[in-house]
Amino acid sequence: MRILQVIQELEIGGAEGTVLSLVRRARAQGHDVAVAAASGRLASELDAPLFPLPLLRRRPWRIPRAAWSLDRIVGRWRPTIVHCHNPGMAIAASLAVRRRRRVGALVTVHGVPEEDYPAAARILRAARLPVVACGPGVEAGLREHGVDCLAVVPTSISPAPPAADRARLEAEWGVPAGAPLLLAVGRLAAQKNFALAVRALREVPAARLVVVGEGALRAELEREAARANVGERVVFAGGRRDARAIMGAADVLVAPSRWEGHPRVVLEALAAGTPVVATAARGLRELLTHEVDALLVPPEDEAALAAAVRRLLEDVRLGARLTDAGRKVAARYEEGAEVAAYLALYREVVGRS
Repeated sequence: MRILQVIQELEIGGAEGTVLSLVRRARAQGHDVAVAAASGRLASELDAPLFPLPLLRRRPWRIPRAAWSLDRIVGRWRPTIVHCHNPGMAIAASLAVRRRRRVGALVTVHGVPEEDYPAAARILRAARLPVVACGPGVEAGLREHGVDCLAVVPTSISPAPPAADRARLEAEWGVPAGAPLLLAVGRLAAQKNFALAVRALREVPAARLVVVGEGALRAELEREAARANVGERVVFAGGRRDARAIMGAADVLVAPSRWEGHPRVVLEALAAGTPVVATAARGLRELLTHEVDALLVPPEDEAALAAAVRRLLEDVRLGARLTDAGRKVAARYEEGAEVAAYLALYREVVGRS
């Protein structure tokens, strides 16, 4: 099978990580795979041909140019199936494959802000491609707005690496030995809402918050830390290739997101044995169960977030119980299962076309 993965760009993120995983696993099983995308920091990790696409940047008038570029790629590379990711790429892919009856296509939705579900549903209906949701929260959000999904294929992860050396990290970041180490991992974007974790740190004495990731909001988050008088207790570590190893060395992963799809970072923390405190936002509340495998707090509630973190730091038995249950949750999302599910869907969609 010749599989063309289509995504906006190859920057660091959950959807992009899924694309890399699908490329690697499908190639290992003997399939030809290529990617159409704007370049990004993950392009160097791509072991497959990369065809450039223009960025949409949420500008509808750029869709025709993207569709034209994708049409040329499809005509030249001749894929069996086009797998696009998120609604904007669905429109471009639909236009590119509509006149090619022997090319199948489908779209995976990796999550959108709550206020964007109506618009996303309209775009998906216009594209008329089979829709796959990356998790039950996304499937529910689409169904609420009139879009039925062909399938739900949850984001999955590879096994956890060994934990990083805690003493080395403390020395690197200037963290006092043994100080509680809180970790937030992801793009420095409004969706992740790391400012909430920064403000909550005021009510978690002696703890240090390490933010791993890059993005446009770094300067704003640094100002937020200064305003909250916790600047000396927040470390902005930037993008780290050893982020998963760092998770294993942290005391708590904090996930204060406003919305998620099926969050890879949370699964990776659970697999590493690091307890999680998260907001009960879409994508998180479907994955985690409060008091069973994580602690969930209301979105935008910094006092509740701080209280939950303090509970975990103070109650060793609670942390151990959540760790054991969290590892069982992570074990349900083994990477190979995601790829097998998609290969089966590709065959189904191609058979229809």
